[in-house]
Amino acid sequence: MPGTTQEEGTAGETACTPTFLLELPLLVDAGQASRLRAHLEAARQLYNAILSQGQQRLRRMRTDPAWHVARTIPRTQKAERAAAFSALRRAYGFTEAVLHEAVKGLRVGWIAEHIEAVLAQTLATRAYRALNRVCLGKGKQVRFKSRGRGFSSIENKRNDTSLRFVLQPPEEGNAGSLLWNGDQPCPRMGVARSHRLEG
Repeated sequence: MPGTTQEEGTAGETACTPTFLLELPLLVDAGQASRLRAHLEAARQLYNAILSQGQQRLRRMRTDPAWHVARTIPRTQKAERAAAFSALRRAYGFTEAVLHEAVKGLRVGWIAEHIEAVLAQTLATRAYRALNRVCLGKGKQVRFKSRGRGFSSIENKRNDTSLRFVLQPPEEGNAGSLLWNGDQPCPRMGVARSHRLEG
């Protein structure tokens, strides 16, 4: 989850606003726990699939002679260097938007029953960010999620689809619940932890 959200400024600049992360342990029965594990397993497999596809695109892009030519362009020629790398990314489909399209073809069968389209896009974004760090030399390799380690966290970019947190109306109290594909586990509100994420 990024530390800041961006809002368009009046002069074409982007302004950053603080983001908060709220951790809520869930109270679940055995059936709900089993279904939540199935949701997270579907997310893990979909993430690994799109990560693998993105990694193949990155490897093909880096073996192209044009990649090595682009790397020799001096950093002082920013526009020319950026254009060369941008053309390579488009040619090999190594962009966030293309991975969003690619994940649609991977979200099939039983995985589609657990992961909605918007949630799949957030997984594709997560995979792209990991791959892009490697592409930019900020990371050595991407890490696939093993079944043993599993997926311990997941995020959604909208509050009207699939995975979302819903508060009770004020007249009914101050509790809330997590909604995910029909399951409604209740969080333990008394032990919530809130973190402010700085950009």
